[in-house]
Amino acid sequence: MKPIAAIIVFFSLMLPSLVLGFGNYATTKENIIADVNQALAQTILDKNTDRITVDTLRVFRSKLKIDELRATSYLSICTEAPSNVTFCSDTMSYKVGDERLYIRAYPNCSKAAIFDMSEQKLPSILFIISILWGLSSIMFFRMKPSENVNNIIESGTISVGTLYFSKSSNRFWNEKRQEIYFTPMQHRLMQMFIAADGNRLSVEEICHTLWPGKEDARDTLYTLVRRIKQVLEKACNVKIETEKGHFYVLKTKES
Repeated sequence: MKPIAAIIVFFSLMLPSLVLGFGNYATTKENIIADVNQALAQTILDKNTDRITVDTLRVFRSKLKIDELRATSYLSICTEAPSNVTFCSDTMSYKVGDERLYIRAYPNCSKAAIFDMSEQKLPSILFIISILWGLSSIMFFRMKPSENVNNIIESGTISVGTLYFSKSSNRFWNEKRQEIYFTPMQHRLMQMFIAADGNRLSVEEICHTLWPGKEDARDTLYTLVRRIKQVLEKACNVKIETEKGHFYVLKTKES
């Protein structure tokens, strides 16, 4: 399986789950507003009073079709001006004697509550499947050796222990066919070790090659070697040792 195929499958699952989930959430919001609108209209017809009482609220809640709204929704006498709270019913008016009153209904439920009331079973299944697919794809491609890696190692390399170097690709690998990454300066020194007789280099030779204009680069070399050792320690069974204080040797670890 190619990476692009895994990506296509991931988004083919993820995008529908998000679109469907958001669509169901929006539909539920519309249904809530429609429900409080019809309940408010019926309440006005039944209880045409100039104030909201406990009995008025009881009648209103009994008219609601969505059970979850009965515990949280409330009524409010208001003005004709639009409400600052956008998630509410339409403003309805009625006359009591010569006075015209305005009233609104408020569902008073959080976004989490709306989400819980919406149909999210299918979107959730698609979302979980897409996440599982993404994680399994990442693990698959991390564990699967690249075809290019196999070809490079099998077509002929220079090796020291379980460290492999391909001249054609100018890259290092370990026995698990995982590429070993070095900084540019580390890479140059490793190339020198691979090319040297017995994988043995003098301090003077390294300093002259890597830092030709520097009078004394021993401290810089020491730091460079120390950092390469850390990379090798994690990647393969090869190490760098010092000989008589004047030479560095690339060799396999003693078993």
